[in-house]
Amino acid sequence: RLAIPSTSAEDAAVAKNLGISFTEVIETLPNGLEKVINSAEITGMTRQEALKAIIQQAKNKRIGGDLTSDKLRDWLISRQRYWGTPIPVIHCQTCGTVPVPYEDLPVVLPNVTTFTGKGASPLETAPEWVNCSCPRCKAAAQREIDTMDTFVDSAWYYLRYTDPSNTDRPFNGDLADYWMPVDLYIGGKEHAVMHLFYARFFSHFCHDLKMTKHKEPFHKLLVQGLIKNQTFRLTTTGQCLKREEVDLTGTEPVHLKTGEKLQVAWEKMSKSKHNGIDPEELVKEYGIDTLRLYILFAAPPEQDILWDTKTDAMPGVQRWQMRLWMLVTKFIEERTSGTMPNPELLNEKEKAEARKIWEQKNLVISEVTEYFTKDHLFNAAISRLMSLTNILHQASRPLILHSIEFEDALASLYIMVAPMAPHIASEMWKGLAQTQNKLCTHHHWDADVLHQSWPKVDPEYLQPSDVVEMSVLINNKACGKVFVPQQAARNFEEVRELVLQSELGVKHLQGRTIKKAVLSPRTALINFLLQE
Repeated sequence: RLAIPSTSAEDAAVAKNLGISFTEVIETLPNGLEKVINSAEITGMTRQEALKAIIQQAKNKRIGGDLTSDKLRDWLISRQRYWGTPIPVIHCQTCGTVPVPYEDLPVVLPNVTTFTGKGASPLETAPEWVNCSCPRCKAAAQREIDTMDTFVDSAWYYLRYTDPSNTDRPFNGDLADYWMPVDLYIGGKEHAVMHLFYARFFSHFCHDLKMTKHKEPFHKLLVQGLIKNQTFRLTTTGQCLKREEVDLTGTEPVHLKTGEKLQVAWEKMSKSKHNGIDPEELVKEYGIDTLRLYILFAAPPEQDILWDTKTDAMPGVQRWQMRLWMLVTKFIEERTSGTMPNPELLNEKEKAEARKIWEQKNLVISEVTEYFTKDHLFNAAISRLMSLTNILHQASRPLILHSIEFEDALASLYIMVAPMAPHIASEMWKGLAQTQNKLCTHHHWDADVLHQSWPKVDPEYLQPSDVVEMSVLINNKACGKVFVPQQAARNFEEVRELVLQSELGVKHLQGRTIKKAVLSPRTALINFLLQE
């Protein structure tokens, strides 16, 4: 411990008792502000200003300066497991401790079969491995039988994974540079100051030795939350009760036997807390796909889930699954009605509806792909897939029968659902695929949904549109939409005339007195205020 008498009353008392003189370096002003004194160039600064100045000096001289966590400690490597990382040294009575020559690495541990549970390492029972010759003087010597903790191996496994069969070196640098860094590391919060710190240490060490071109081993960290359940504790003893020992019929839970009020909290599931849930029972009740969708939909992956299947999340997921089934059922019914699908039979209104489905399909593909691959917001992905499901449910019967846009959007929907609910998605895909007279040719209808290519945004969707869908309001009430050319969409006079000449304008505005019209190009909206 560093003693600083000027800032510590205890240290000052010790210095006084021992007759040690010291210089005051901190002066407390009448207003309570602490200033530095007798300290060369930082004299006159506040303590905070002085700290920043010293840190900057250390940075300028490249001798440190950055703050480090006081929770970081050297990790003890002496925990003995005979299968731990061998220490590559040999003990010779003449030469002392001698490192194993590079050409003899790696040291391979023997196959140990004798275990007593007492005394030294089980490696000592393999004399053919322990006894060897000294690399320097060739005299009789013994290998080190202590090992390093297994965490030493787990601190560089990601590099070994890039070249797992290499017997000459830990890994090939070219292969490590090709595969690394890891795109996504998924782990608990406790990893941030333990495993991840030492994994980074190893990676930086390998970089300093020119073994790799990258310093950092992991590109992105995803710290997943916990699934928590309620615990019921006796107020008097703190003992956790089983749920069947709790009376939940009143306004507050009480002990079933004594009526004692209980402390209720949401905590990590644990046997000792009696708040665990048997996943097999849940699978029997809901099905594995429904259960998985609930967990993904209940919260973003970084947040904790408070386990309660009676909340909106579970009913919402179940309703969505039913709507997914209803969609493919409606599609099969229309396509087996005896009428051949023909997009040319759609009228202008239905074609506009098909265009809207096409736009929504592309928007959802774009967003869900981002949520899956970059943001990892699976709850948001499910929400967007729900919105596409709702839009498809609103489609008219002619659209379901004749529209290639509806068919493609439905197929894309099931493909995007499949990673999260593969069983039901496969069933729905099979029903869709077996329907005759399909219009889409780019899907592999003979293969399962899990073997389909991930949907891509249509190139046309990425191009600026030639037309703008202009919302028309009359006296602040929506009455329809009119398509206007892109180049005219910001010109008030042109938009006004195009709306007045349209079918909608003739029907609702002809012969009426227009007091004022307001165009909002940003929101693609024009509002006509009429004389009542």
